[in-house]
Amino acid sequence: MSEQKAKSGLLLRHRNKVVGFIIAEASAIGLLLVVGTFAVLFKKADPALAWSINIATITAAAAVAIIPIIFFAIAPVLPRDTR
Repeated sequence: MSEQKAKSGLLLRHRNKVVGFIIAEASAIGLLLVVGTFAVLFKKADPALAWSINIATITAAAAVAIIPIIFFAIAPVLPRDTR
């Protein structure tokens, strides 16, 4: 019975990880689209505003690229076997 619980716990952990990834990636892509649209559509007269919008766009793009690495490339810490 404990093997079933361990298996279901691992499946639940994996499901939660995937759901968290989808939420984080969708948020980052949404932010990238909003900031990118703002950067392209509006003419910025103030150089400081233009610079900050460019930095926000680059940061959002970096977040979109780094989120999958953070979620799936780092090995999970598994509980030790108690046998």
